[in-house]
Amino acid sequence: MANRHYSWSNPRVVLTFALIFLCGALVGAIAMTITADNGNYASALTPQEMDRNLTLTTLSTELDLTGPQREQLQIVLDDYFQYYHALQDQLDEVKASGQDKIMEILTDEQRVKFKKMVNESAKD
Repeated sequence: MANRHYSWSNPRVVLTFALIFLCGALVGAIAMTITADNGNYASALTPQEMDRNLTLTTLSTELDLTGPQREQLQIVLDDYFQYYHALQDQLDEVKASGQDKIMEILTDEQRVKFKKMVNESAKD
């Protein structure tokens, strides 16, 4: 896979990001619903474990999965969440790299303002 460059014009790239976004939205909605009902459950697990467990539980219940289906789903979700978080790490690196390049072209005064803007946007 070395030296492969994926373009936004490639439907596979767009589909992959759309799938990731939709799965993230689903997991977020499920997490908010369940944690609103039981705050103690959320604090006992890492966010990654919580997302995976909530999705596994919800899909198993809603789809009335059999034991073997649940086991297969658990494997798929483990792979998906591992891939999703690796992509998130890459996106964080790209963002940091972009910010570093911006900082290189700014004056000291502009850097202070830029850092403030970045910190404010991170709070939102």
